[in-house]
Amino acid sequence: MIVQAGVVMGVGFLALAVAVFMPIVREVELGLTPSVKLGPALRDRQAELRSVFEQQKGDLEYCAHLLCGDPEEARRMLEAAWSQASGAWKGPVTPQLRVYTLCLYVDLLRKHQIWLRSGKKPPKPDRSLLAGLTHDQRVAVVLHDFAKLTVAEIAGITEHPVADVAKSLAAAEAKTKHLALEGGKK
Repeated sequence: MIVQAGVVMGVGFLALAVAVFMPIVREVELGLTPSVKLGPALRDRQAELRSVFEQQKGDLEYCAHLLCGDPEEARRMLEAAWSQASGAWKGPVTPQLRVYTLCLYVDLLRKHQIWLRSGKKPPKPDRSLLAGLTHDQRVAVVLHDFAKLTVAEIAGITEHPVADVAKSLAAAEAKTKHLALEGGKK
């Protein structure tokens, strides 16, 4: 009975190891002493991640700027989000990496907004229609209208219920229409 439990645990551990390491292992050397070469595989993966980021960079920078309002701050936070994403992403390099990076960016932005509200650094003025929205409304609008994410994806990223995201989108639309009309009267 103990031997069977050990075998089951060993198989489970082996399955876990394969699931974790197979996406990064590209070369296995067989011989008298099997070994795995991780160095070249990791370099290949980092190059692949950089290539995908370069392809998505324009879209990500645009969304980051719209979310933040300050281009320099947006660029710095996007670099930080990308750094975190490339270090944490274990799956295959797919377009979902963009959504994951935006998720990390929104989290960094939330923390940045808390820091600004605490009075540590004065915010730069933002004169866009987006500036008149609450943080949640702005995030919902940018991720939905500019990043083309669904309401459900936004709810997952922001950790808000789908209904709240939908309400934020509706409120933002009403508010931006109102602000646009006010701006046209001046």
